[in-house]
Amino acid sequence: MQRIKEIGSNKDGVLVVNKPAGMTSHDLVNIVRKLYDLKKVGHTGTLDPDAEGIMIIALGRATKFIRFFSNTNKTYVAEILFGRETDTYDKSGKIVHEQKPEFTLSSFKSCLSSFLGETMQRPPIYSALKKEGKHYYEYARMGRKIDIPKRPIKIFNIELLRENIPFSATIQVKCSSGTYIRSLCHDIGISLKTYACMGNLKRIAIGDIGMDQSYDIDALRNLNINQRVELLLPVEKFLMSYHFVKSNSQGDHFIQNGSALLQWNAAMPFDSYQDGELLKIYNSQNHFIGIGQFRQSENGIFPVRMV
Repeated sequence: MQRIKEIGSNKDGVLVVNKPAGMTSHDLVNIVRKLYDLKKVGHTGTLDPDAEGIMIIALGRATKFIRFFSNTNKTYVAEILFGRETDTYDKSGKIVHEQKPEFTLSSFKSCLSSFLGETMQRPPIYSALKKEGKHYYEYARMGRKIDIPKRPIKIFNIELLRENIPFSATIQVKCSSGTYIRSLCHDIGISLKTYACMGNLKRIAIGDIGMDQSYDIDALRNLNINQRVELLLPVEKFLMSYHFVKSNSQGDHFIQNGSALLQWNAAMPFDSYQDGELLKIYNSQNHFIGIGQFRQSENGIFPVRMV
């Protein structure tokens, strides 16, 4: 069972990094790859080059589970610049419209409240989303207009931090995964009958992981490899939204070799699981060994992704 114990040890784990502005997400991954002398490194959510803040980086075998913890609520601090619209919806883009903003602080606060809850949002064309195999931004660079469908998002909270109305404001936004803050700033401008784009952006939390749990690149460079490895978190910490199941000593062999975990070789009942539900799987020694899916018709938990 040695293979099971390796996850979360050595160079398998998750690192929370504070990406500086002016660096792409890909650049950050390459830096971490070199610092840990490791090929298998990936991230769970892109930040624009101009943005800064928390990124979750998976290393080694932890990269196998990236897709299982990417849909996590995010918290941002964003600057809104009023009076101009850009093609990218942020300050680095080409200005396509300008207008002197005229609205009150009261109307701005009311506008913010209107974006709370579940809504439909149209992503910006300069984004990594795909249509017919091409990224949206590829169409934009070719000058091709495409139909961009709206997507469901949820804004849990918007707090006004600073304001210089009607010229700018800084807000803190807690939102669902997949929310584009650039689009939010753009849409706020439209709601106020003016133009707006995003200025500075900082992601300050992913789920319950905050800035105080992240590390700067310069700080990582000043550590030796053993110290860097000690900073890695176990992959299970980023799978908190999933229920779990535990195998018994007989089930350890079955599940580890790709067979289903059935009621007779599990250490707990399946009564509370929903058909199709994804579950964390632990062996009889309480080691995390992967993700499985419960199939009610067969009353079994089938491996989906194992360590």
